[in-house]
Amino acid sequence: MTTIKARLNCSRLGSDGMYPLVIRVIHERVKREVYTPYRLRPEEFEICSETAMSKKRGKERISYIREVNEYLNYIKEELGSIRDSLESRGEYTTPDLVQAFKNRNDMGCFFTYAAYRINELISLGKDGTAANYRSAVNAFEHYQGSRDLSTDDITSKMIESFIDSRARQGNSPNTAAFYVKQLRAIYNKAYDEGYVRSAHNPFRRIKLKGSKTPKRAITKKEINRIAGADLKGRHRHLELSRDLFMFSLYTRGMAFVDMCYLQKENIHGNMLVYRRRKTGQWLQIRIEAPLKELLRKYNDANSRYLLPMLRDDDSYKGYRYIQRRLNKRIREIGDLLEFNFPLTFYVARHTWATLAHESGIAMSVISEGMGHGSEKTTRIYLAGLSHQIIDKANRAVINSWKL
Repeated sequence: MTTIKARLNCSRLGSDGMYPLVIRVIHERVKREVYTPYRLRPEEFEICSETAMSKKRGKERISYIREVNEYLNYIKEELGSIRDSLESRGEYTTPDLVQAFKNRNDMGCFFTYAAYRINELISLGKDGTAANYRSAVNAFEHYQGSRDLSTDDITSKMIESFIDSRARQGNSPNTAAFYVKQLRAIYNKAYDEGYVRSAHNPFRRIKLKGSKTPKRAITKKEINRIAGADLKGRHRHLELSRDLFMFSLYTRGMAFVDMCYLQKENIHGNMLVYRRRKTGQWLQIRIEAPLKELLRKYNDANSRYLLPMLRDDDSYKGYRYIQRRLNKRIREIGDLLEFNFPLTFYVARHTWATLAHESGIAMSVISEGMGHGSEKTTRIYLAGLSHQIIDKANRAVINSWKL
């Protein structure tokens, strides 16, 4: 005899005053719990009828309760179907039944929960974070060799072994640190939402320090070589890549992703105002003459974007595609000019900061100008720094390499 009942796991009280909703499966006196994606307050669950209910009239909560009950009907029907299938084959155990369900649905399975989080991030428009999670999860799944892994079964030894395996495959310490950071974020979120029952956090004692990536700033002479490079007759993306590199220099080292998503509404008179996609910080930049020329060059009356990268496809997939293409082209320019280092768009950002420093501009002004909102110097000294000071600094940097 197998019983399948919905219950609240009252041993896992969350900071929000709610408990995880689970399906309790008992077969031959052996009990297992299957976690659902939902959490309820004690007064919102009727044990006898195994249904969720709400006395509140808020539309959002009523909709949530309705969704919970629809899911309960689905999951109990699904488990019942698996039970009937196993019974038809002969003897089975509670773990057999639960495992069959876990492979497809259980939020207590690490890879199932990770997929749920990735889809949620995509629905919120956080495609970059979703892509980072997916990359780390794929690497971890490859190491595991299976998607069958309970979040509670993850151990520090397992994570350390995963790190060692990446090193044997030739991954740098930075790559391993990146993967572990993403996996830790997923695990912590699962814990916060009540899907982890283990009191031991396997990531707690994992200490990873990535090696410092060499930063490269180029000279004023090299800037002029890039600006004056003859690219006629070559792939059209070479000229675009060169112009984007210069665009970044004219805009205090603007990041590639921010350049891609600039729209015409970001122009306010003679100012370029935008929000950094990485930090959410608002920045405003005075449009100096060389920047104005580039904006005029790429102006398209039929597009809302200031630059041509996303005019055909502004999805995240479209962004990643053009990013890869242009990263390749900017490196080709470096090869054409016979630079003995890889030329990247990040070089423009680092170069702006270096030239600003060499021009005697205060470190605090540089920090503010580049949107380093998390730096201590910026937080302490630059609460109300006028953008005119930064615009003056930008003009000095632009003029510094002119012959």
